[in-house]
Amino acid sequence: MFSTLEKVKRLEQYLAVDNSIVDPVVDLTIDKLLACEQARIMELKTRLLEQCALFEQSYALSSEDFYKQYEAGQMGDETDYIEWAATLEMLANLEKRLALLNVANE
Repeated sequence: MFSTLEKVKRLEQYLAVDNSIVDPVVDLTIDKLLACEQARIMELKTRLLEQCALFEQSYALSSEDFYKQYEAGQMGDETDYIEWAATLEMLANLEKRLALLNVANE
């Protein structure tokens, strides 16, 4: 069984041979896949932002200020702090993925 990345590489090789003879359905399918992935990431982003809002409310601290203090070692190792930092890091990764998907849609 091929991994997703291997399948994408095979498709890239196929398209590189002669892009002019590719069925338009393939192009449409790729657009739909990218749109679905973007929607999935946006849904996850919404849930993570809601989680951050709960932390911000609980600790009366913005996520930005929290993360600066956390990275500087000023917050300690409480479970909530570790989870909050991980949530912020996941959000940063999602932003990178969204930027890549937006470039692909242009």
